[in-house]
Amino acid sequence: MENMIFKSITIRGVNVPLREPLIAKIGNFEKWPYLCVDIHTNCNIIGRSYIGPYLVDQLPSIAHCIKALANKFINRNIEPITFFDEGMKGINLLGYKGIGMYALAALDIAFWDAHSKASNLPLVKHLGGSIKPLKAYNSRGLWLKPLQELSKEAEALRSEGNFTALKLRIGRETYEDDIRALKAVREGAGDDIKVLSDFNQCYSIKEAMRRCSTLDDCGFFWFEEPIRYDNYYELSSLCKMINTPITIGENFHGPRDLKIALENRSCDMIMPDLMRIGGVTGWLRAVAIADSYNMEVSTHLYPEVSAHLMAVTPNAEWIEWVDWANPIIKDPYQIKNGDIIIPDRIGTGIEWNEENLKKYSVNLSL
Repeated sequence: MENMIFKSITIRGVNVPLREPLIAKIGNFEKWPYLCVDIHTNCNIIGRSYIGPYLVDQLPSIAHCIKALANKFINRNIEPITFFDEGMKGINLLGYKGIGMYALAALDIAFWDAHSKASNLPLVKHLGGSIKPLKAYNSRGLWLKPLQELSKEAEALRSEGNFTALKLRIGRETYEDDIRALKAVREGAGDDIKVLSDFNQCYSIKEAMRRCSTLDDCGFFWFEEPIRYDNYYELSSLCKMINTPITIGENFHGPRDLKIALENRSCDMIMPDLMRIGGVTGWLRAVAIADSYNMEVSTHLYPEVSAHLMAVTPNAEWIEWVDWANPIIKDPYQIKNGDIIIPDRIGTGIEWNEENLKKYSVNLSL
């Protein structure tokens, strides 16, 4: 461990086709772009990570940012927390939101992967936790598709891993259509299925008040991001007027955003995103703050690494499961009886499917 020196970095971009298109208020997507990072050391340990920054055209700029930030740590003993703190200082002039935080997160995850591999432990055990099943919901479908397609899709999504919960995107043209969508999901997946809903920030506060009030007694497990995520004061007002929990957090850029939201009582639950919160180190600091507010924590994307972190997270709730990165991962994580199963492998357990990295490659011009 003391002599594990960071020697070089490899960054590769891919644009992976999705099994089903994503149709949401924020846009339609048929592919999902990723940056795959390999941290090479002097002792043949490779730390790996991936981030998915949404826009394929931005992969080169983020990759250059990762490379520039990584140069600060070359030929040094890998110390993830030290590197994170220095990295935060390093992106100060660039800003703590956006690509600077994405770049730091990509490095941080890879450094922690290498660090836990040097201890010959899975990441969760390296962090002081234990391998255990963790409840997950299937989030890869139920987008804003025609209502008549939802019932059959819900049945299939549940059966993929015997899931007990699914996420449904709402905010359709009328509240009646949202209710019909919920009914269709239950017809397909069963009345016992928990339905988590996501508005994808589609409303003004007045529109959100009307829609959420109308849907408040329909049985949704939560309402996710009914308005713009950083309208913390207005979110607080919305939380006070409805009974259904409101969750936000995928757009927290670092632990400070989380603290502001909780101070303003802007949500009832949170779901940080591993890339935006600042990787493993950012996550650990964020959930420590959440614990002081007794706030339930779920995840956004990145189920492989997020599972390790949820196993050491106070008030852990749901892991969001999607299979979008599965084509580039050699041995994807498995779902059993609605739980994500952390494999007993050192580090995060992520190894690349090299054939598909080549197949879906994007030129980064590094």
